Amino acid sequence: MKNVQLIITIVFGALAVVGLLSFAGIIPRPGESPTASISGSLNLWGTVSKSDMDKFLQEYFAKDYSDIHITYTQKDPTTFANSIIEALAAGEGPDLVILPNDLIVRFASKIEPLTPEAYSERLFRDTFLQIGEVFVEPGKDILALPFSVDPMVMYWNRDIFTNGNIVEPPKYWDEFLTLSPVLSKKTEAKDILQSAVSFGEFRNVTHAKDILAMLMLQTGNPLVIRQSDGTYLPIFQGKDDQKIPPVLEVFRFYTDFSDPLNMVYSWNRSLPASKDAFAAGDLAVYFGYASELADLRAKNPNLNFDVAQVPQVRDLPNKITFGRINGLAAMKASPKKALGLYVAQVLSSPKYNVYISTVLQTPSPTRAVLAKGTPDPFMKVFYDSAVISKTWLDPQTERTDEIFQKAIESIVSGKETVSGAAGNLQSDFLVLTR
Repeated sequence: MKNVQLIITIVFGALAVVGLLSFAGIIPRPGESPTASISGSLNLWGTVSKSDMDKFLQEYFAKDYSDIHITYTQKDPTTFANSIIEALAAGEGPDLVILPNDLIVRFASKIEPLTPEAYSERLFRDTFLQIGEVFVEPGKDILALPFSVDPMVMYWNRDIFTNGNIVEPPKYWDEFLTLSPVLSKKTEAKDILQSAVSFGEFRNVTHAKDILAMLMLQTGNPLVIRQSDGTYLPIFQGKDDQKIPPVLEVFRFYTDFSDPLNMVYSWNRSLPASKDAFAAGDLAVYFGYASELADLRAKNPNLNFDVAQVPQVRDLPNKITFGRINGLAAMKASPKKALGLYVAQVLSSPKYNVYISTVLQTPSPTRAVLAKGTPDPFMKVFYDSAVISKTWLDPQTERTDEIFQKAIESIVSGKETVSGAAGNLQSDFLVLTR
């Protein structure tokens, strides 16, 4: 009798789980008719412009899903994480968030994941770019579905290159060793009037940490890996067959450009932020994001610039750039988890993501949208860069900013050797990820 009761309990429990999964696991396809039976309201938080999101929700989503009401709240990127934590503590958190990849480690335990039964890894890989796999856990639960991607690209000043008799922007990093002396202009006292590239410092290099991470990823260093037990392990020492760990090569290359005794010297701490220097026409190359195009044009409408993929390490087979990716994540504390998971799947589907990409003016993270191509010359580079984008598992973005800054500034100041700074970096990360 007890066995019969146990079997009944298991069966009914399984049916309940299947019911939830069948609801949360409805996967919209391009052109699929809306599911009229789904209804409710959701609070969605993110750092995307409210006007852009409201435009998308009203002009596209609401037409197909009139029974689902989404209230979007725009948050300050610098306080986004704390805003979520404080709201959750007060029992007033969002149902769904547009979560940046550098917060996924911090919020993993607070997210309601999509299980393999609800959304398979095969479907995820077929739908989204490889950079999106930062949202997939070792057990193959999916913490978030890609919403938007923003690849790092190389903006270059056409006038500076033309005046230096240089026909095209660099394709490999080692080209900067000869480009820097040509494109940089200095006084006899070595005051920099025009810079080839803004490498070597941290405080006034826009996106310095992301640039360093990109260089490391290109050399095969994942920075931090997620282990099968769910813990995180920093990797900065390189592989056994590497004579010089990639982090040493990256630090040495990067800091050479701030050494007044080096031929490639082109940057120092007294200069303005690299983005401002580029907008002013005093910097030949600026490494920024696709999403910065409109802002650069607004800063200086007369600036004659173009865009290209970031340079690569010569003789290495895989092209890589750094990218930021936002994912739609349902919050575990929300009483509307199932609806949140459903809406996340709708908004991340190719049918709707093409509209999001158009509104945000950034590439789509979905393969089907990118496969259609674009006639816009700038967007073409952004599309191609999105395909080769990678990112890393940043355990705590504010702290890792400090750790990278400490490493670079200790080298530039002469306080540490490149090797010593790399060793301290590894130690600091180990403390952070324990």
